[in-house]
Amino acid sequence: MTKTKWILGGLLLVFIISQFSKTNEESSSPEENIIEVDNVPEILLGVYHGIQDSYFMKNKFGDDLIVNGQKINVPSVDHRFLFEKQNAVSLQQTNLEDNSRVYYEGSFKILSEENGLIKIECTLSDGEYSNPKYILELNKSEAFMTFKETSGGAPSFNLEHLE
Repeated sequence: MTKTKWILGGLLLVFIISQFSKTNEESSSPEENIIEVDNVPEILLGVYHGIQDSYFMKNKFGDDLIVNGQKINVPSVDHRFLFEKQNAVSLQQTNLEDNSRVYYEGSFKILSEENGLIKIECTLSDGEYSNPKYILELNKSEAFMTFKETSGGAPSFNLEHLE
């Protein structure tokens, strides 16, 4: 009788664990459904260049950010993204007021691909303090990208694929 209870208990435990596993698979977060790229689309590889116009930073309410009575002006910045195989991305940003440069390295992943647009998330780091995450959209038919990152009121701008 005791042996039978152990066997039934073991079967019940296996059943409960299998049901728990199915529940976890069904409730997976949307981020787990992101398309992973094994082979980067050929159109994405290479250098994309664009200039983001100067703008005033915004607070979370969309109003100008003011510090010590002054609006915070972000100068115009030249962006050069380099997309490589194995989901590697590099970014060079050049401040067009003083020509200072910042370099970032990181990776990208494709978030979605529909209606001729590929939505891309770039996760970057300068190796020290800055770790920006940018959203870009690649228009496959015209081979240009739109910079969609909007934190701090940054305006969208287009990036041209350099040959």
